[in-house]
Amino acid sequence: MKNLLLISAALFLVSCANAPVAEAEPLPTAEPTTEGQTPQRTLGLNQDQRYALWKTEFINRAIEKNYDPVLVRSVIAPAKINALALERDANQPEFTKPVWSYVDGAASAARISSGQDKMTEVDPVLDTIEAKYQVPREVLTAIWGLETSYGRILGRHDIIDSLSTFAFEGRRQKFGESQLFALLDLLTSGDVRREQLTGAWAGAMGMTQFIPTTFRDYAVDLDGNGNKDLWTDPGDALASAANYISRSGWRAGEPVMTEVRLPSDFDYSVTDGSKRTINDWTAIGVEPVSGQRWSTEAGFLEAKLIAPGGSRGPKFLTFKNFDVLKRYNNSTSYVMGISVLADALERKPGIQQDWPREDELVSFEQKKAMQQKLTDLGYSTGGVDGRIGPNSRRAIRAWQAANGLTADGYIEQRLFKRIMGQ
Repeated sequence: MKNLLLISAALFLVSCANAPVAEAEPLPTAEPTTEGQTPQRTLGLNQDQRYALWKTEFINRAIEKNYDPVLVRSVIAPAKINALALERDANQPEFTKPVWSYVDGAASAARISSGQDKMTEVDPVLDTIEAKYQVPREVLTAIWGLETSYGRILGRHDIIDSLSTFAFEGRRQKFGESQLFALLDLLTSGDVRREQLTGAWAGAMGMTQFIPTTFRDYAVDLDGNGNKDLWTDPGDALASAANYISRSGWRAGEPVMTEVRLPSDFDYSVTDGSKRTINDWTAIGVEPVSGQRWSTEAGFLEAKLIAPGGSRGPKFLTFKNFDVLKRYNNSTSYVMGISVLADALERKPGIQQDWPREDELVSFEQKKAMQQKLTDLGYSTGGVDGRIGPNSRRAIRAWQAANGLTADGYIEQRLFKRIMGQ
């Protein structure tokens, strides 16, 4: 079924249980609290003192959950606040990278060349993984390349420090605690060793950047050596990614996305995430960018239409496997990067239509201001949060239509100024 579509960008992500307790200053005692509660005795304490109280409380709760006391204390007691993690988590970027910039970087000449070399280097392992999980090697290699530049950039942060920092305070406390418990599970089972637990400031680990819950639930020991080594063993890392993708609903032989062209009078309201069969899309003028026709069998596949660069940029049909890869990273730009890089690794052509590269981005605060303005004008965005989701795009399209513009729901500086000036 791999050839059902004419696709230009189609295929393109016992350890320490008995270890001695690490040397650390004694922690203050704290009354046990239920999960999610803030300790009551924090008034007037500095950050280090509050963190010490939090560690004691977490240790107590972990022991109550029947984790080994020696293990818990040896892991949590020496933990330190990761100031960089707090800073980056608290400060959202003012501007996000445009999709074309992300895709260009994902499929750079250097990344393509390195990826092809890596596929050759681990070819026998990829044969085994493809046969078992039915996920194409190009997709797995693209994930490897985007996540850690094929294992060159793994991150040097202590994962316990980062995740305990999140669990201690900030907007991601529940996330931090759930990931810490997952790490305790991994250490208890012997799947990893304490000294392996390094990675990105946000808590992801290994060549394919698994957070601990994903690591615990999906990581694979491909070579059967008793250690799920996602840091130095490409077999374990790529098999783990394949296992995660497969169990997330990957459909073998079907595409991720394919570039299409649209008629000049196309109704962009159908880019709202609704699914249609290829036959239905064809009926309203959607066709492969090459101008050729779909195969008969392909006509029954369901797809969504996206236009991330608006009416002046390339357009794509995205399939079930696109949604599967969004479970790896819930970003349209990321999955497009995976798809285009995977395509390049297979020596297929890239995106054919031009992006509107001259467009200037709209900042986070400007998006919020625009959402408020549209709402005031009677075009509800469903809230003012600085994130352009389906409701905001629907409001933008309605305003564009009312003002004689192509109603594609795409926002950039020129349109922002027109809306704000009305």
